[in-house]
Amino acid sequence: MENTQGVRVVVFDLGNVLVDLGDVCKMHAMLNTQGEESEVWLKWLRSPTVAAFDAGKISFDAFAEGLLAEVGSSTDKEVFKKTFQAWPRGLFDGALDLVCSVKPECHRAILSNTNAAHWPRLMGEMGLAGHFHHYFASHQVGLVKPDSAIYQHVLDQLQVEAGEILFIDDNQVNIDAAVAIGMKAFRVKGVDEARAVLSRFDVLSS
Repeated sequence: MENTQGVRVVVFDLGNVLVDLGDVCKMHAMLNTQGEESEVWLKWLRSPTVAAFDAGKISFDAFAEGLLAEVGSSTDKEVFKKTFQAWPRGLFDGALDLVCSVKPECHRAILSNTNAAHWPRLMGEMGLAGHFHHYFASHQVGLVKPDSAIYQHVLDQLQVEAGEILFIDDNQVNIDAAVAIGMKAFRVKGVDEARAVLSRFDVLSS
């Protein structure tokens, strides 16, 4: 087991960590792409339209119109919006149990690139509200991963050192940015991989 001293905060990404986003087919349909899942996610994260929506700078309508134009898709805007809103399927089995098993002396936080279309479902329908001490939702703070500013915002708000944070995310580019600022950060997908990392740092109640 790794040396766990100094981990005061456990920060969870949502999509593909606690929340099931399904397979890459939905991504291909929305982005008019082909290829490996990691490559498609990188394209998603680099899209200026996605970044603007996730930062809360444009409306859902403007996002749909902009992204469809950006990727050259002929999909009807309203069909796209309905598909996009329903994209997060729900929590992975055991996701809330994992969050609630984090030791009480550890601060729990969410750091997620999300948006006004998904956030109400995540908090209400999926029941994530009330299980964390801090919620860093990109559309609410006006910043997005992997920009260093959002990680600095987390540090400023929590008033902790970067090395006191254990962060898990499903995208390597986000992990690299967190490591660059000094966080303990690991790429995971799903609850089992998340639990394995948290167990290594002894932040889970037995």
